[in-house]
Amino acid sequence: VPKEYVEQLDDLQTHDPDLYRVARQGRFGVNGTLVFPQFVVESAEQVSEEIRSIKDPLEKNGMDFGFVTSYNAALRMVVDHDEKILYIYREYYSRNKTDPEIAEDMKDWKDIVIKADCAEPKAIRYYKQSGFRMKACKKFKGSRAMYTKKVKRFKKIVCSDACPNTIDELQDLTFAVDKDDEIIEDEFNIDPHTLSAIWYALDDYEVSDLKGGGLRTLGTR
Repeated sequence: VPKEYVEQLDDLQTHDPDLYRVARQGRFGVNGTLVFPQFVVESAEQVSEEIRSIKDPLEKNGMDFGFVTSYNAALRMVVDHDEKILYIYREYYSRNKTDPEIAEDMKDWKDIVIKADCAEPKAIRYYKQSGFRMKACKKFKGSRAMYTKKVKRFKKIVCSDACPNTIDELQDLTFAVDKDDEIIEDEFNIDPHTLSAIWYALDDYEVSDLKGGGLRTLGTR
């Protein structure tokens, strides 16, 4: 395999020891089920300072729809592509609210592009008609597992302490396991709505090109 690929596998040891154990050392089996061991929480001030220092910040925003039994979750994020860090700095999280109520809550999000759940075209049309720059995400068979693996490739996921629901869902998120105690790559111990928002936001972005050279699909800022 390319030297660059081996170097990236070696680097996993510092931020995702479980993936390093499997991908680099070939040691299969489960010895931990945390989905994002590289997830850290920092103060809102510290996160803002780090985002301002990024040479070429890439803004990404995503939204998952809910209503009675599930939550509406929208996240504003910035990617530091060079350092492979995902910053989560703002969230919207609610339940039992209508689209007009949510649109009013999020009226100051109208100037940004938001990737939303493509399974809700009627809702997306409503928000677009209400002045939001909302677009449908790309979902397909296997996309849950693929997008989760993509997020796991970040060396660090830094979440502002101003996003308590994101912290609650992702900090201790674990994979579900089957009857043989094997990890199910697209199922979790809870239904993490904020993770869905991340999936959608990053559907056109690649953290790295394992063949070397670096690959990034730039989205609208």
